[in-house]
Amino acid sequence: MNLKMIGLIIGYILAIIILFELYEHQLGAISFLILTIVFFTAAYRQKSKKESE
Repeated sequence: MNLKMIGLIIGYILAIIILFELYEHQLGAISFLILTIVFFTAAYRQKSKKESE
């Protein structure tokens, strides 16, 4: 495992903890907003990658 992979794993774990804490405090809409932004950017990257090919 390289350092970049370890950083990603730690980041994912922290994100899950933060989203879970928001959900526990009945702020689940914020969690879904954050997830929507993440998925939108991932889809946009995939689309722009396909257009450049």
